[in-house]
Amino acid sequence: MHLVCEDHIMQALYQLLAQSIPESLKVYGAIFHIIHGNPFNLEVLVDSWPDYQTVVTRPKKQEMVDKLDRYTNTYYIFTKDLQKCQQFLESTEVIDWKQVIQIQGCQESLDKRLRKIAASKFLQVEHLSNVLFVKEEILQLGTTEGKLVTTVPDTKVFERNLELTFARLNASHAKLVNDHWELGLNEKSLNYVIRCIQNLPTFCLLDSEGNPISWVVMDQTGELRMACTLPQYRAKGIGHYLKVNTLQYLFKENIPFFLHIAEKKKYLFRGLIQSGFHSYPHGWNQWTLTPKMKSQY
Repeated sequence: MHLVCEDHIMQALYQLLAQSIPESLKVYGAIFHIIHGNPFNLEVLVDSWPDYQTVVTRPKKQEMVDKLDRYTNTYYIFTKDLQKCQQFLESTEVIDWKQVIQIQGCQESLDKRLRKIAASKFLQVEHLSNVLFVKEEILQLGTTEGKLVTTVPDTKVFERNLELTFARLNASHAKLVNDHWELGLNEKSLNYVIRCIQNLPTFCLLDSEGNPISWVVMDQTGELRMACTLPQYRAKGIGHYLKVNTLQYLFKENIPFFLHIAEKKKYLFRGLIQSGFHSYPHGWNQWTLTPKMKSQY
């Protein structure tokens, strides 16, 4: 196990991972944010260097003080060799299997390996797999020296009789976001949402009274998550308008991004594909692992 600390190795690994997008996106995005300030205090482990096979990003030990906080205790994994990956992960030095944790990655093939480890360590496993969406420009990062240059759709479909302001979310909006996030809806997720809002790019549209009616939050891997438009404002082009302005900002700042959508929300797929996104069924995966002898979260 090698802890990546030197800046030049981190940069080299970041460039190498670009060649494995979309499978490496969770780790690639996490390393981007580590390089740019590391607001979530993450660290990077590789099984070997320079000929690595598996990369894991995780919070530093001092971050994982709550054994039941799966939002903080989240690991991101990319591997080129599933067998070696299993051997790497089985080491207690890589993952603290005594906590409630989440593991996220863009390789559904990890499922079998993680379940074998879970069985050997008496862990309960909950696997969630959704459709990954990635812009063409992100897919080309491995061959374009990391430069994001694109054109985005116009905003003509937006009903301009509504007085809306494009803005950033702030911590006072966190409860609203958390109450509309299907994977949240609890106190620990609320703390996580607050941290994302305070440390990462977030975007919203405010009504004439300054209240968010549509929003999107970036997580520590560059994923655009927790997106929502309030029911009474849907089917008016508002979500599209927010998306256009958000992408313009991210491309301008050269920030890599991606998103996932549940299969049950197929009505959202067409608009994303028309905007230049590519879809990958089962390309977004999350495993929640809970020690059976511990109180479940």
